[in-house]
Amino acid sequence: MSELKKLTDQDNYIYALASVPDSYMTGASLVNQIQHETVPFTVTAHAIDSSRNIMIFGLTDEMFTTYVNPMIKMTLKSVPNIIWNSIRDFIEPGVYLKQFAEAISQMALTAVSNTKLPSILGRDPQKSYNDMMAVYNAYFQRETSLGTPTFANNSIFLPLLVKYKGISKSGVPCVVLAGMDYKGCEYYSNVSALSAISPIGGLLGSLFKTNQQEAGSARFGHGKPCDAIDWGAANKFALICPEEYEQEATKDFIEFVSTFRMDPNLRQQFDQKVIERSNMMANQAMQYQAMAQQSRINLQRSQQQLQQTLAQNSADMSNMIMDSWNQKMASDSRISQARSEAVMGVNTYQNSYGQNYQVDVVADHVYENQHGEVYGVSGSAPDQSVLNDLNWKEIDK
Repeated sequence: MSELKKLTDQDNYIYALASVPDSYMTGASLVNQIQHETVPFTVTAHAIDSSRNIMIFGLTDEMFTTYVNPMIKMTLKSVPNIIWNSIRDFIEPGVYLKQFAEAISQMALTAVSNTKLPSILGRDPQKSYNDMMAVYNAYFQRETSLGTPTFANNSIFLPLLVKYKGISKSGVPCVVLAGMDYKGCEYYSNVSALSAISPIGGLLGSLFKTNQQEAGSARFGHGKPCDAIDWGAANKFALICPEEYEQEATKDFIEFVSTFRMDPNLRQQFDQKVIERSNMMANQAMQYQAMAQQSRINLQRSQQQLQQTLAQNSADMSNMIMDSWNQKMASDSRISQARSEAVMGVNTYQNSYGQNYQVDVVADHVYENQHGEVYGVSGSAPDQSVLNDLNWKEIDK
């Protein structure tokens, strides 16, 4: 086996380690941008033998979340700090890997065969699966403490290597090997979608009910019930070479794959950033719960005040009608009828969504909440602080 090399950028900052023959020029870079709740940054590395046009690539950590429940999709629009580029429609693992292979090789490819990826994680898939589960279980325990128990249908860890063939732009027949440490989890919850402020930190809770590798459940990505799916790869690899160098290039590629890993110091920073992001989202979830509870309390108080005001106004109006009726029934019949119509009448108001609502004419003020629901208030207008807490705004006829 070749010497384990430090894969660095032009400033000699170490990003990854791998065994690479001396004939290859190596390099690495850091994509310092959060890609997913569990991926604060990504490392890419390469090894290139220009004399034989052999290229080897290694990429760390890519994850996506697919929201199946439409209510969660609607809720996400009002939640801050959402990583929108991590939200993507689910695709089958084979399609995901082929898309990666064609994108990095810039060729249309045809799959020829597949086998198990001999990566560090792939050599002991049960340990890799257990490590993944440990991370999920930590989130489950936290979310359960926040009152959002959630259940998982399927989970998966799949080290996969596929051989493709294609023709380069210059017309050279090529072999492309693409592999990944694929992983994922399906989950669902019966609690409010308001909790879904992060893919695995806000919707999840409780423990897995089944394991895709152990239980005969539905194919991963197709379980029911299901609110959301996390899926992606811990690592992705690619080899691109002319067919004539397939044998020796494959040997070099397998050596690279079987030793490739992120620099340990950098991985420690990676894990710390994941924890920090998780804690931030947990605090945000608690703030949302507190705000929701206070809004419910304020709404109940406002409704009680509104009912009291309407009851008093109704009593006062009834007394006025009765007084007029008793004093001069005949001459005041038309006035009495007009007052009665006012009591039973309505005014029409339109909310910001273009919907019409009929509100009792006794309402001195009419308000709309963030959902477009309309409420009439008689008497003095609620304090601005109350309106802010309720997220109400006044509307005109």
